[in-house]
Amino acid sequence: MKTKIALAVSLALTSQSTLSSTLGAEKAPDKIGMEVVVKDKIDPALTSQQSLSAAEIKQRPTGNGNLTDLLKSNPAIRFSNSGNNSMNQGEIKPEDISIHGSTAYQNTFNLDGMTINNDLDPANNKLGVTNSNLSSDEQGFYLDSRLIDSITVYDANIPAEFGGFTGGVIDVNSRSWQGENHASVFYRMTDSSWNKNHVDEQLNFSSGNNDASNPSRFQPKYSKKSFGAWFEAGITDDLGLVFSLSRRNSSIPMTNVGKKAVTLDKENKVIGFTTESNIKEQTRVSDNLFTKLTWYATPRTTANWSMTYSGYDSEMFMNGTANSDYSESHNGLASSLNIEHAFDFGMLDMGISIQNMQDIRDSEQNYYVSLKDYTDWQNPTEFSSGGPGDLTTEQQNVTANAKMTLDPLQFGNSQHTFTFGTEITQTNAKFIRDETYYRNSYQGMWDSMEWLSSASQVDAFFAGTYRTDYRNYSLFFDDTISIGNVNIRPGLRIDRDSFVKNTNIAPRLSTSWNVFGDGSTMLTAGLNRYYGRSMLTYALYEGQNGGLKHCYMMCEPNSEASSNDWVETNDFEGMSDLDTPYNDELAMSLQQRWNNSMIKLAYVHRNGYDEVRSRPKYPGTKNPGQARIRTFDNNGKTQHDNVILSARNTQPLRWLATDNNLTASVSWQQTSSNTPMDQGYAFYDPSINLDQDKVWYDGKIIAAEDLPSTDFNAPLLVNLEWTTKINQYGLTWYNLANWQSSREQATRHENAYAIDPSTNKQVLKYESVKFASTFRWNTKLMWQPKFAKGAALSIEVNNVLNNKNATDSFVYNDKVYRTYEAGRQFWLQASYDI
Repeated sequence: MKTKIALAVSLALTSQSTLSSTLGAEKAPDKIGMEVVVKDKIDPALTSQQSLSAAEIKQRPTGNGNLTDLLKSNPAIRFSNSGNNSMNQGEIKPEDISIHGSTAYQNTFNLDGMTINNDLDPANNKLGVTNSNLSSDEQGFYLDSRLIDSITVYDANIPAEFGGFTGGVIDVNSRSWQGENHASVFYRMTDSSWNKNHVDEQLNFSSGNNDASNPSRFQPKYSKKSFGAWFEAGITDDLGLVFSLSRRNSSIPMTNVGKKAVTLDKENKVIGFTTESNIKEQTRVSDNLFTKLTWYATPRTTANWSMTYSGYDSEMFMNGTANSDYSESHNGLASSLNIEHAFDFGMLDMGISIQNMQDIRDSEQNYYVSLKDYTDWQNPTEFSSGGPGDLTTEQQNVTANAKMTLDPLQFGNSQHTFTFGTEITQTNAKFIRDETYYRNSYQGMWDSMEWLSSASQVDAFFAGTYRTDYRNYSLFFDDTISIGNVNIRPGLRIDRDSFVKNTNIAPRLSTSWNVFGDGSTMLTAGLNRYYGRSMLTYALYEGQNGGLKHCYMMCEPNSEASSNDWVETNDFEGMSDLDTPYNDELAMSLQQRWNNSMIKLAYVHRNGYDEVRSRPKYPGTKNPGQARIRTFDNNGKTQHDNVILSARNTQPLRWLATDNNLTASVSWQQTSSNTPMDQGYAFYDPSINLDQDKVWYDGKIIAAEDLPSTDFNAPLLVNLEWTTKINQYGLTWYNLANWQSSREQATRHENAYAIDPSTNKQVLKYESVKFASTFRWNTKLMWQPKFAKGAALSIEVNNVLNNKNATDSFVYNDKVYRTYEAGRQFWLQASYDI
């Protein structure tokens, strides 16, 4: 078995020998001594990238185990201000990230070359609930970071083979069988009693204060557990299997305040009842299952077939509303086949993948009924029951791709390495409401509601299925040219999208100069264009609100009866022409090796154009029907600057029988945008007299495009990583210190407006809110002694100093409160490797 695999790899290396020197491919010994090919790396001198191996992932705090939890030390990334919110630490979904000023939903997430993005309204991932649509997330698969082999973030000078982003690329590689049998299991946990919560002193931090609009805002109690396993084993001499599974769950006890409530009986007559206060449990569960078959078919050919399942389920209820339990599920299922073949002249990589993603909401009571009780006519009270309604959305992608990397060719005094390829993706999406959802409103008195024969108003989302589909074609090409100490990589990517019906041409150019020829001093510069993603919400929005109708006065509840005088209230009239958002990038860097240190200074400038946002279709109209009609356009603009100074040691530092690795970075950024990043492309204000091209900010009327970023906006970020290994005792100690400078944040409270005196039109009103600097120290100590034969224990402590870091603000009950990061938190983990 070892001989056959070694022969296959040896021949592949022969074909790749000269390619390795140009593109950075390398060979690595595996655990049984045979040589294996590590897939050609993208030249780090030409592309800004940061990678983590499985061993490095194991060493650092993994938090909830999401991909983004691993990126805390990346200086090109900013996390959402509300991400690590102390008030809802029971959540386990991934945090949002922004790369070089772009929105969170304009990053590309890849698994083994397969895009795993969710394009069904990924900007809507907050904890609120609406009747018209489902909450979602930009990641279509909530991968467990502990079960992956490596993760690489590409943030600047990104090659032409990557597309569908204006931010960056998060590229994940799964484990593959390498010729041996191994297995690992783990169990980890944390609890709210191990966590210090920091909240605004003026806030009554109680789950009993959650309401129907935001049923999970306050989570003072929770318990989280994660467990999983993976193994790899040979089936035959040249066929092996990797299998992994994990579960992450959170239990969140909530107060359910009892009160009077109303519902409808079998004859649709309104009746009253009373509920008792109790403690109900909300839950979050995230499951991952992955399997991959690796076949070393010939000495030149390797095939990988994988199956991936990611499931997320949440059980929730709306406090103060009876019969309001509902569940939300997000399921992703994918299968991919990848074949790599080494020709005498280069390497061919081909793949095909199928993905199905589905979001489902299931309500205990699939209608809503409320009574405004005028028993005390000066202080009317509302009683209600019902959930947000049943909904389903589906997205299916079928993708075929191929990439060819030729061995270097010599032309005179220049060496050329050509890479070219293509990708075709067919996407189908649905928005499904199986049953009409009714909101029935009554007015009267509690003691005489039996006399209410009809509803005062009924809002109905009529049943229906809405579909959209499109096809994306991509071609890419680049040539890595080596002339002496200079490398130049011109490239071109062409995308044709049948949805927006545009042909997008994205030139890429990156150059590097090895100044002294020994790699000690490297200068890099690049000019690149990146085209973003198409959001399926644009096309499916008609399904979300298109079925909404109203009946006013003398209405039959829960009925489509013709006696109800239904009033159409559509707020969408179909798609207008849209262009694909894109970013233009200027990137420069200087890298200097000095003794055992590598120091890098980088600058990235991005201009974002044609960003999609929502606005009134008929601005200034006096027609109330037209005033509520929205449309999507390409008037969004963003400008971003980022300067990063980083340093690391290239070899471990020996000190007192310890091996030490240190990385430090200082990152400064500035972002301005006329589309607030905390609201996304679907933000809409139907005000007739609103000028969206201007805003009021800190006492002045300014152009909306000059408004400072409203999220992901820490201007100065300092990271210090320090990993210490004491091999004699099997100890690994990881530390990450993070400091963010103080900042002024543009914040809009209470939906405030101002008047532009030059036009007498309304503008959105933002205030400058001061936030102090923050400091956070996370640490992890892992003990894996040799005598334990693979057993290990670890403890993670986040925010070791328990600092009270204010990061955002929010409005609750007409008051403004500060949001704070979580305080000191402990995680414990036990694992066993064989």
